Amino acid sequence: MNKNIAISINRFSRGGGMESYTFDLVNQITGDGHPVKIYAARFDTELAEYAKVEACLINQSRVPKKLRPFFFSHQLQKQRANNEYLIACNPSDNADLFVCGGTHLGYLKGMQQRTNLLDKLIIRRNRTNYETAKNIMAHSALMKQEITQLYGIDGRKVHVVYPPVDTKRFHNDHSQNEAVRQRYGFRPEETVFLFPSTGHKRKGLDMLAEFFEHTDLPVKLAVAGSPLPKPMNNVAELGFCKNMPELYRAADYTIMASLYEPFGLVGVESVLSGTKVVLSDNMACTEVMKPEAGFFFSRNDPQTLADAVEQAVMLKQQGEHKIANPLEVLSYNPELSHHVKALYQFLD
Repeated sequence: MNKNIAISINRFSRGGGMESYTFDLVNQITGDGHPVKIYAARFDTELAEYAKVEACLINQSRVPKKLRPFFFSHQLQKQRANNEYLIACNPSDNADLFVCGGTHLGYLKGMQQRTNLLDKLIIRRNRTNYETAKNIMAHSALMKQEITQLYGIDGRKVHVVYPPVDTKRFHNDHSQNEAVRQRYGFRPEETVFLFPSTGHKRKGLDMLAEFFEHTDLPVKLAVAGSPLPKPMNNVAELGFCKNMPELYRAADYTIMASLYEPFGLVGVESVLSGTKVVLSDNMACTEVMKPEAGFFFSRNDPQTLADAVEQAVMLKQQGEHKIANPLEVLSYNPELSHHVKALYQFLD
């Protein structure tokens, strides 16, 4: 590469999925020997990653809070250097590579929501992001479909590259499973379905609760994340869990019924932890899963969920429900180094 690398992100601090993804890029790219500049409106100077980058502040102190995302790109263009590649991990124009982990039109369609004034502003901003980008990295085929069909972007500049997962953190060493199950109160005779969620409506809790509350099967839906709206039969509230890898490994399955899921790292994290999944087939992470990864159902047909759970319970009772070789049931390489090698191709 004959230019430096810069990354734009709203906040260079611990937060959501795109912030974590940015840290992954920083660690790998700097580890490869390339300097990285970060354009952000806020920096956490205590982060280990902060010492690895050149920090360039986008000063939004005088911009009203709700309008800051809409002014970020304009401010960035004024400060951006000419001799650098820009990887946009937030809504920024004129990126050499725009990283797309979800689209707003796709979200509204999936959630069946009407468009309000703020939505229209977000859609307009996203459209200019896509139109002005030299290349777009879509984290799933679903994302590429939404960008091309809902936004009318030329598909030749949209490239599907699935997101990386920390394969060192998520692994299938089950030696501590029994101790973890006892700590969470999981009984040996019940089949535990882990439901990681901080947004129960989008993740499909209503559909899952409707089944689990009324089934006679020996099952438990273990909810890790946001509180439940009310007590539910066969449903346990675990709260926020700091050690998700051990929870994935201890559960019998990971389950989700998302209305809209532009990828869904939960699915791949579970598989890498040796735990099969029970997922609605509209979730984009199912694109990279072979049949051996678990069971898949349709949100449009509740009976397919019931069938999937029943098959999962039977497999657990046979003692054949864990995944011995996780990488063999995925159709892509989730290693961070592999992902960044693909990213470099779009900067040359």
